[in-house]
Amino acid sequence: MAVDLQSLYDLPDISVIGEMDIENIKEEMVADYESFYQAETGEKITLYPADRDRIKLNVVANKLYQAYQCIEKGFRMNFLKYASGDYLDHLGAGKKTFRQEAHPAVTVLRFFLEEMRTQVTAIPKGKRATAGDNVFFETNDYAEIAAGAMYVDVQATCTVFGIEGNGYVAGQVNILADPIPYVVSVKNITKSDGGSSRESDANYRERIFLAPSSYSTAGPEDAYIYWVKQYNSAAIKDVKPHTTEDSVVDIRLILTGGELPSEAFLADLTEYLESSGIRPLTDQVIVAAPDVVEYDLDLTYYISRSNKNNVETIQKTAEDAANRYVLWQKTHIGTDINPDILIGFLRAAGVKRVVIRSPMFTTIKDTQIAMARSVTILYGGLEDD
Repeated sequence: MAVDLQSLYDLPDISVIGEMDIENIKEEMVADYESFYQAETGEKITLYPADRDRIKLNVVANKLYQAYQCIEKGFRMNFLKYASGDYLDHLGAGKKTFRQEAHPAVTVLRFFLEEMRTQVTAIPKGKRATAGDNVFFETNDYAEIAAGAMYVDVQATCTVFGIEGNGYVAGQVNILADPIPYVVSVKNITKSDGGSSRESDANYRERIFLAPSSYSTAGPEDAYIYWVKQYNSAAIKDVKPHTTEDSVVDIRLILTGGELPSEAFLADLTEYLESSGIRPLTDQVIVAAPDVVEYDLDLTYYISRSNKNNVETIQKTAEDAANRYVLWQKTHIGTDINPDILIGFLRAAGVKRVVIRSPMFTTIKDTQIAMARSVTILYGGLEDD
């Protein structure tokens, strides 16, 4: 069973300064000053708020508190739960896990001949196509249109790293940027996806947490999750390895925002797993998008009369909560459709009561994911507390 990252965040908080705050330091410094003054002079002294020496002590206390905060931060940055930025990079390096830079989007380009030929037509590596907006996709490898054929499909990668290349629907990239003899047109046959920005701290922290599992050569669940996210952590939201027979590993994944991965993305990921020494020799690895189970979300919610002055705010928060639930559901593979969780989202938004007409509780398999087909959210009015 995969180890849940939440177990890391559930660890108790640690601190080297404890409950110390600025006021504690000021009070201690004033008390120490008055005590030492009396010990040295034999006279009792009281430092009032406007006393010059008390003001000096307060200034020093502020600086000391800043120093304590730096010490606290430096201490916590040694631990995965708290580390961020460059500190997290150093923790990752200790496990040979490095932050991923931006990735380009991928798609499949189909090159068409004007007419059938009796000999092969070369499509050189690096030939580009565009939608006319100065974002280009170039072919990854050399390809050929066979004699007697009219087209060939070629994997292509965006020349711009990041999310700019995502979201071009099939047929949108349809302008040849580089002329190719005998080729008259081009179009992408898959939606472009997989482009991502530099890896966030949250995604990087998860990979560092999973890294020890990658040391195994037996193909444990955590190892497959680690290696799939190693391919493109920022673009991949969830991974679910699954097996029902010996030596066959069925890996399902969903992209950020609940987007299904394209054939081009899955092909590149499969090649990565097959060619980089990651897959155990005894495993047959299948990489695919999860099977979609559709549901309709239809509910009416009510607000307590005691919150009548906040009705508009709660209405907006309730709609946002329902939409967050929809997003949460479609980014977690193998997660059952559970109306109780939906109610939890809405209760946290300030809703008193919810009547859910749909969905009903539905079991979702490890190879499936639930996605809303329609969303209907109705406000039923105020009710007595």
